[in-house]
Amino acid sequence: MLRGILYETLQSDAGGATVRLLPESPVYKGHFHGYPITPGVCLVQMALELIGEKEGRPVSLAAARNIKFTSPVMPDAVTQLRFNLLGEGGAWSVEVFAGEVSCAKMSLTLA
Repeated sequence: MLRGILYETLQSDAGGATVRLLPESPVYKGHFHGYPITPGVCLVQMALELIGEKEGRPVSLAAARNIKFTSPVMPDAVTQLRFNLLGEGGAWSVEVFAGEVSCAKMSLTLA
């Protein structure tokens, strides 16, 4: 789990969740030294954790389609992310925003 290591949830509602990135996370020490950026795989994992929170159970990924990372998420410039989560059961559509800027879009299928 990345909650508590890379981010903390600030708000959760019917449409998704707002999180605060933790810039002191060890993730940023290795990705990339001197130019920290949130790895795309971490954004996918964060989405899974937030979906699991909505569903009230841990979830796992069966397939990921149409993943697009549209803007880098650098913890020194971006402190909060909004995850818009639409779906139920096995199929979810996720959009990630830093303010008004789209950072990622993905279609996730749960196992």
